[in-house]
Amino acid sequence: MTTPDITLCMIIKNEANHLEKCLSSVQGIVSEIIIVDTGSEDNSIDIATKFGAKIIDMTWENDFSKARNLSLKHATSSWILVLDADEAVDHWRREQLQHLLDAAHIHGYWLPIIHYIGDAPEADFVTDHVCRLFRNDKRIIFRGIIHEETASSIWELPAGEIAYAELRIYHYGYLEDELQHKNKYQRNLALINSGLQLQPNHLILRYALGVEHYQQEQYHAAADVLLPLLADVPTQSGYASDIYLKTAYALQRCNRQQESKEVFHAGSLLFPDFTDLLEGYAALLLEQGQLRQARHFLQQALKSGDTAHPHPSSSGSGTYRTELLAGRVCEKLFLYPNAREHYEDAIQFKPDYTDAWKQLVPLSLLSGERLSMIALTRCHIHALSPITLGYLVPAALNARDFEWLVTLSFASQLPLAVQTIVQAFLDCTQQQEGEHTLAPLEQLLHNPSILSERSSILGYLWALSCRAGDTESAMKWLISISPYRPGMLTIHHILTGRSDIKPALPDLSYAMQLLLQVGAWDSVLSLYRQSEGSLFQWCKLPQPLYYGLLEAPIPVKKQWCSIYLSQTPHYNASTDCAEWLLYVAIACSCGETPKIAQSDEMALRRIGGTTAAVGLSYYKLILAAKAYPHGISSVQIPWGLLVRSASQT
Repeated sequence: MTTPDITLCMIIKNEANHLEKCLSSVQGIVSEIIIVDTGSEDNSIDIATKFGAKIIDMTWENDFSKARNLSLKHATSSWILVLDADEAVDHWRREQLQHLLDAAHIHGYWLPIIHYIGDAPEADFVTDHVCRLFRNDKRIIFRGIIHEETASSIWELPAGEIAYAELRIYHYGYLEDELQHKNKYQRNLALINSGLQLQPNHLILRYALGVEHYQQEQYHAAADVLLPLLADVPTQSGYASDIYLKTAYALQRCNRQQESKEVFHAGSLLFPDFTDLLEGYAALLLEQGQLRQARHFLQQALKSGDTAHPHPSSSGSGTYRTELLAGRVCEKLFLYPNAREHYEDAIQFKPDYTDAWKQLVPLSLLSGERLSMIALTRCHIHALSPITLGYLVPAALNARDFEWLVTLSFASQLPLAVQTIVQAFLDCTQQQEGEHTLAPLEQLLHNPSILSERSSILGYLWALSCRAGDTESAMKWLISISPYRPGMLTIHHILTGRSDIKPALPDLSYAMQLLLQVGAWDSVLSLYRQSEGSLFQWCKLPQPLYYGLLEAPIPVKKQWCSIYLSQTPHYNASTDCAEWLLYVAIACSCGETPKIAQSDEMALRRIGGTTAAVGLSYYKLILAAKAYPHGISSVQIPWGLLVRSASQT
């Protein structure tokens, strides 16, 4: 197939780091390359020449349109494509491109640009669409000294029409390293302010100034510039929706909440399918406690889906990011099945979405849906990054869910050292009754490839020795741990009867997790019994551990409840409410009737909010069902989920 009749037009200066990638991406889809160079001092010209580009030298005059229009004058093809050096096209197909060029009534095309942002290439992004592919017509020119555009000149043509084409362009110039390297902010501000001195009321330049302040997180300045634009911007312009979004968000960040809400509301009426704006509005409503209204706008956003066309958008809006926020709102409304569905949908959109896994895992475990969670893990196991696995593996250990742990151990992305330790851990913890060999873990201490995980191995050897009741062995391993965690020696003294010693909370929490993971129940109870006065609370530990505790043997749970009741209760904070709810959950799971003094109940109601009110109401139902078991249903929200809700307050 012949090469499409397109001229690539560019302006460059010192773009050697990007130019080859850009020009390589258009090979075979453009028949001519025109490059205006404004003073390169690196080897940009050599790279451009290698690709057959025609070079036009020009002195930079602080006017992007002037440089762009010079490149257009030298183009000889029927169509023009405009790119920057830090951009690349996304594998455009010549057949698709030719079909667009053959549309006789179209003068130009809006193309979606994916602007990657932050520190990592091709991770988070924002999108917009610009007219970068248009006919070679001397009447079509760029306008504006910065944020230059051709759309206005096309619309002035008789029957001038711009269509949308799904031809993506990737832009890497907003990555943090690039912004720092080129100092784009200062350059842009200088150009914008220069233009505004000549045309103080120029709408595009005022918008550009507000955007520059916004991108630098100067929200007070951004709000002051953008808010007045709402009265002037035409609703049908391609950037009106973006002005509403950025204005509302900037106002919110300035604590001008009522003004922000008013702008969000007006924007939602004008752009009812703009998912970024709907999601932002929902986040503000959530912050203000208006949960049902927040859910309404999130449902509206999810119904719209990905609306990168026709609105500017950002990664995950209308899909995985909105699903995550919808799940959080549903949890606050105690709609736990709906929340779990939203988290699962978020993961279906983006399997390696760590934030969604962090919400889904404890919710699934505590609602009795662990099998569906394991199935979802198996479905996406090969898409999980080491970062996500770095959350899931400890979660499986804390939950003592060995079936799930085995599933995770098959992930090829899991670091080899972690895979090796997990397998040795399983070998040691799943031994037959009467077996207490530590050999699988001990052998790892001599493996130089996992030297970085030595403290973890020693921790498990200590915990397993405690489970076996081998005090001498436990002490040996603690001495080996001490260079890594000196406070663990205090834990040993407590377990061997030194009740006068108070451990540091981080060491106590670490020890509790290790002991629970290996099932050293006697040591768990002994340490808990001695923890009074240390401010230790189970609800402050990772939530998957609640499940591990709830699945402990019944005699262990009964002793745990006895210890809780023996300690002087303090109901001063929301975590105290979560701790009482955990006690109720454990008591109910082992057939015990939970208790609370009337004075403590009143204290819980004062500090616990809605979750405490729901929990105490269910507690009354338990007592009623105990008195009259045949007439009152005791089927309620799982207690573990109320613990989760209270601990997140």
